[in-house]
Formats: sequence, C-alpha cells, structure tokens
Amino acid sequence: MNAVEEIRLISGAKHGDPHSFEALVDRYMGRATRVAYGYVGNRDEALELAQEAFFRVFKALDRFRDGEPFAPWFFRILRNACISYIQKHRKPGHFSMHQTGRDGDDTKIEFADARTITPDQHAELSETQKQFWACMEKLSMNHREIIMLRHFEDLEYAAIAEVLEIPIGTVMSRLYHARRKLRDVIEPYMEGRA
Repeated sequence: MNAVEEIRLISGAKHGDPHSFEALVDRYMGRATRVAYGYVGNRDEALELAQEAFFRVFKALDRFRDGEPFAPWFFRILRNACISYIQKHRKPGHFSMHQTGRDGDDTKIEFADARTITPDQHAELSETQKQFWACMEKLSMNHREIIMLRHFEDLEYAAIAEVLEIPIGTVMSRLYHARRKLRDVIEPYMEGRA
C-alpha cells in the first residue's frame, strides 16, 4: 500500500467507512503485534495491546492531522498502551524471537514466547538465532525498542523521533549506543567466549 492509498483509507475511516479502517488494521496488525511483543514478551498480551491501540486510534481519528504519516502516530499510541500496561500489570518480560524468512529476509520475524514454546520448537531454532535473541534480551528497554523500530519496522529517524517523542539527535545517539551495546554483548558469542 502506498502513501496515497493510506491517505485515502485514513480519510475514509475518519468519515465513518468501516472498510477503510479495517484495511488499516489489516495493514498494521502484524507490525503492531511484533512491536507490542517486544515490550511485553507474551503473544496473547501483545495481540490484546495491538487491539487496544487500534481501539484508541479509532476513538482519536478525528484528531489525526490530514497529510501526516500514519505510522509514527499509530506506533506512538501503541507504545503508550504498552507502557501503561507494563506499569499497571508487571515488569517487562523477557522474550525469545526467531527469524522465519527463507531467503534471509530479516524483516519477517516470528516471535516465540519462551514460556509457551515446546522443546521441539526450541530445538529447531538455530543456535545463532538463539544467541542473538539472548543478547537482545540483555539490552535495556530503551535500546531494545529503538533497535526494533529502526531495524524491524524500518522506520526513519524522524518517525522514530515522533513515536518516542524525542529529538532526532537523541534518536541517532540512542540508536548508536544501542547498536554498540548489542555489538558488545554479541562479541563474546562471536569469539566463542560465551
């Protein structure tokens, strides 16, 4: 879906067309669930939070500024829903994830809840993937979320700044430090010391 189509859908949804809103949900549900999972570490909770974010979007559509990109606005609402949930219910959980793309496409990530994955499924994950995600779990929430938004959701710096409500310079700095921290955590695995 291109930007023009997205603008048309948003306009339709703002004017009460349920099919337009449904198309937006279809477009963003998978991405929303992945991002929510990064915060809470549980599939069911992530799905509920993604649905909650869409409910909030639906209620706030009249406040959405025409012509603005939808993704940063949506992901900011999702992030706020996740943070509210974590503050009310529990601390953020640890999570395991693995890549399922066949041609090395790292944008298609399927999340596996470490608390519900079977031993057979766990054995299927490559050792490298397990080590990578174990390293990701060692990052702070700020570092983990900025890596997820940039590298998994492929958001531009300006969009990330809008989602996180921080200046672009802070996005660049935080992303730099997050990558560096991830590299430092991964290095022992790469050198066989871990």
